Amino acid sequence: MAGAFATSVAANLVSKFCEYLIAPIGRQFGYVLCYKSYAEDLKNGVLELGTAQERVQHSIDEAMYDGKPIHIDVKNWLESVDNMAKEAKSLLEHGESAKNACFRGWIPNPLVRHPIGRKVKKMSQVIQGLHEKSPNSNFQKVYYENTPIGIITATTSAARSIIKKEDVVESRKKEDVMESRTSIIEDVMKAMVDDKVGVIGVYGLGGVGKSKLLEDIERHVKEEKRFDVVAAANVSRNVDLKRIQGEIAYALGLKIMNEETARGRADLLRKRLEGNHKKNILIILDNLWKKLELKEVGIPCGDDNKVTSCKLLLTSRYRDVLRNDMGSDQEFQVNELKHGEARRLFERTVGDRVNDPELKSLVDKVVKNCGGLPLLILSVAKRLKHGHLAEWRNALTNIEGSGVKSIVELNYSDLKDERIKSLFLICALDSGRISMRYSLIYCLGLGLFKNFSKTIENARDRLIIDLHNLQDSSLLLDSDDMEQFRMHHILVDVAISIASMEWNALFGRKDYGFKEWSKDELQRCTAMSFLYVGIDELPQNLECPNLRMLLLFENNPSFKIPESFFESMEKLQVLDFTCLSFISLPLSIESLENLKSLCLDHCHLEDVTVLGKLKGLHFLSFFKSTIARLPKEIGELTELRFLDLRGCVRLKLIEPGVLGRLLNLEELYMEDSFDQWEAEDEAPRSNASLVELKNMKKLSTLYIAIPHSANLSRDLPFGKLNKHRIQIGDIWDWSGEYKESRTLKLKLDSGNVLLEEWVQRCLRMTQDFHLVGLQDGNDSIHDLCIEGFQELKHLHVQNSPSLNYVVHSTESVQCTTFTRLQLLFLENLNTLKKICRGYLAPESFGKLKIVKLDNCGEIKQLFPLSMMRIFLQLEEIEICRCYLMQQIVSNTKVNEDEDEIDDDPKVKSCNLRRLTLQNLPKMRSFCKIVDYSIVFFDEQQVNGPLWKCGSTQNSIK
Repeated sequence: MAGAFATSVAANLVSKFCEYLIAPIGRQFGYVLCYKSYAEDLKNGVLELGTAQERVQHSIDEAMYDGKPIHIDVKNWLESVDNMAKEAKSLLEHGESAKNACFRGWIPNPLVRHPIGRKVKKMSQVIQGLHEKSPNSNFQKVYYENTPIGIITATTSAARSIIKKEDVVESRKKEDVMESRTSIIEDVMKAMVDDKVGVIGVYGLGGVGKSKLLEDIERHVKEEKRFDVVAAANVSRNVDLKRIQGEIAYALGLKIMNEETARGRADLLRKRLEGNHKKNILIILDNLWKKLELKEVGIPCGDDNKVTSCKLLLTSRYRDVLRNDMGSDQEFQVNELKHGEARRLFERTVGDRVNDPELKSLVDKVVKNCGGLPLLILSVAKRLKHGHLAEWRNALTNIEGSGVKSIVELNYSDLKDERIKSLFLICALDSGRISMRYSLIYCLGLGLFKNFSKTIENARDRLIIDLHNLQDSSLLLDSDDMEQFRMHHILVDVAISIASMEWNALFGRKDYGFKEWSKDELQRCTAMSFLYVGIDELPQNLECPNLRMLLLFENNPSFKIPESFFESMEKLQVLDFTCLSFISLPLSIESLENLKSLCLDHCHLEDVTVLGKLKGLHFLSFFKSTIARLPKEIGELTELRFLDLRGCVRLKLIEPGVLGRLLNLEELYMEDSFDQWEAEDEAPRSNASLVELKNMKKLSTLYIAIPHSANLSRDLPFGKLNKHRIQIGDIWDWSGEYKESRTLKLKLDSGNVLLEEWVQRCLRMTQDFHLVGLQDGNDSIHDLCIEGFQELKHLHVQNSPSLNYVVHSTESVQCTTFTRLQLLFLENLNTLKKICRGYLAPESFGKLKIVKLDNCGEIKQLFPLSMMRIFLQLEEIEICRCYLMQQIVSNTKVNEDEDEIDDDPKVKSCNLRRLTLQNLPKMRSFCKIVDYSIVFFDEQQVNGPLWKCGSTQNSIK
């Protein structure tokens, strides 16, 4: 027994001895004897890591082309991979070149092999660890979504966090002359933080300023970060669930429009809102006329319509709607302005004219007759700002006691042109909301711009002026958005009433079909509008011989148009079917010989062959429809001036020759649509070719994607375009930060494309230019355009290994270039040495505000002294992964021929608002020019509050 015990103890001692002594010794010998095996493992590990890095880089490229920001840990991982790959390569090369053997090569040299083998072994383990942390292997997305407008993020300003509550209140009082509204805002804000209050209501007369009050509250809520999420929607009298859901979803960053049914969209919204149960959510619903079923919208609530996962802020003209129908916990009334406030609002708009001796005695009477309604006060003030004495007197007699109706009718009758009056009535037909696009299609279809429509662009310019006239007359709301216009909801009913009288227009209402109108009403009717009113069926033959404009929008997939529906509409000029479903269009549509504008937007379409019969058609839109094929019959529409195929993602076939026959086409939109272009010499052809566009001599606007530059034809008409969005290459999509009129995204397969005359013309006129793959032989961006980038505002160049400079002037004269450039983004340019070499005229880069550099390998200074003026006008600088970058502004002249800095006392202040510096290991100073009294910081100041220093990166944000 004792012997067995002794044997066991001895065995354990031997085992421990081996573990603590023999094993480490063996490991040390392994570094020498197994070096080749370790080196091979390291090579394989680097290869595998390189493959993983390539996959991650592809994911990053795809995300960045889509405008997605990249996670910082993913960028750091790529940085670590690059560094380790370089170290591994260096270590392996050192191992191969070292004297590895002794005793005439019989055995490895342990003094050399051991340290190298040890490093190789440990580096293999590090490489393996990086491989395991690969974002792709962990199924992580490399990007994150841009913050939606309704998501309240943490403040980026330290100052904002110390603003006192009394300062906020004081700022509110200063920004708005209507003190009475300030107190309501305060009361509403207090109710919002009360846990016992879930639904807050604001009510008052139409035109009293409820919507403006909500805008102010929303702005303050976001500024003070009372909620994590804020979403707003306008409900209006005719409830359009799809639009309301879309407005809320947009604020949340939720993409729901691919969901066809309102119930499906509601389900997606509800899940998103309930999924954010730990966040404070505010939903603002403006302009309720009756009970809104929150479940149908997608707002979480109980069976009693009581909201559960968020707070609601509502407005209505009627307190009963808020209290009884929507179950509000607290309501606040917005009253008319008292005379003092009303007069100050009037004076603010009219200006010094209130002191005119002739008018002074009339001011108080005019203001009083507006009844304290801000809408009326502003409307009257705009009319009278430049009005004569007679107009002021007329305002006294016509406004008194008449309210909104008289104001709208007066402003309408004051319009000096019948064309502008018709535009106002068109807005009424579209329930007071109109986009630039649809108003243009409707107006031109009705022939309103015959005197201005030599080209569509001429008509569009005239339309913009007319829309501004309506805004100046207070018949449309002011807006910075030139694409969307709307009238105040209080004016819509009056506008509809005017359209009913002037045009005998008929307006559909919920559950109110065609049967309610008499034969005489239908005979006299010139315009009809049915906007999502829930029509179940249409008459077989609608007898409206004078009908000129028909708008019919429905979300019902089973809704049918009878085959003979159009037989008695021979005068119809504008037809808009939205969200309808057709296997084939009704045959009677071919009887519409006077039809000029046809919109089939958001429709499910299979066969559109019959449209070839509409020989007089000028405007045809399939915006976001499911059409898959454009048949040869569309080529019969030789008078067509406008064709919109945007968002037709299923469109894969355009019959050969169709586009080539549209000789009068001025505007062709194919964004997110057809891109299956066949080569010019393909025979026989089964799809459209770019060569067909040469026949379009009048083409002025083109949105097009060409995945393969090999299919490009010579002498394309692109150089004559006034507006273009052209994408050449297989890496681009239609996302973009800037909405310029002329955008070109170009991936080069060969440098010869740049020599084409149409490309050169495009470059000269392009405002937003993206370039990838510049070939050898081009060392300067400026040299790409022979006549210079005369209109360029935004320039993004990437993955062009031969590029050395943005501007390279070899002549002794000053070079004038990029005079309108606002943003310069240079990415993955391994040989970039300088922004500018040579002489630069003072006006060059005179508008530059933003400069971004990422992974530009050879550049050491961002700006030379001669470009100091340009640097000081910049507002944003971002430099990442430029491993040789030493200074932002060089301390000395780089070239002897370089200009001296302009010794202008104005060139002493910096406008920089945002600075980002990352992964710049050689960075030693920012800017230090003592002779010119400009000192930012240098290497002695890197521990200051603006500079954060780490082992692998420096960053300033």
